[in-house]
Amino acid sequence: MTGLRAASLGVPFEPLPGLTGTDLPSVADFRTVKDPWTGEEIYVVPALRPQWAVLHVQEADARGNARIFGSPGYDVLMAAAADQVILTAERIVSTEELARVPELTRISDLTVAAVVEVPGGAHPGDCAGWYDVDESGVRRYLDAAPTPESLAAYLAAVP
Repeated sequence: MTGLRAASLGVPFEPLPGLTGTDLPSVADFRTVKDPWTGEEIYVVPALRPQWAVLHVQEADARGNARIFGSPGYDVLMAAAADQVILTAERIVSTEELARVPELTRISDLTVAAVVEVPGGAHPGDCAGWYDVDESGVRRYLDAAPTPESLAAYLAAVP
């Protein structure tokens, strides 16, 4: 999340509180800046601005406005930080449908480059309100992921 929040706000870096007195700054690329109010040195990390974010949502309209039911996790932050977004959605709905409950629209179409209806697109992960995590499916994926060949075979077999 750190760095993504800075990018989503359009600022070059984000302060990291609580690192003074720890060993973490000596093993990571943290920099310090002077706090203009206190004069103290504070640790910062650069903004993390991905070129693309690929996100799965419950509902989206064809323009790229998207509803997220339940906790959005980091999806809203990633959508705001990325240059462009590709959305996969459980279902495509009309813009008028989204307007009926506007507070559920968590991603706007401003940075969305493409929307694709992909029912089950978060599987074997969960999609709040639609399906839970498929633990055996996650295990099969993890077992297949170590090599490009086994991962390709796994993906070819996924319905």
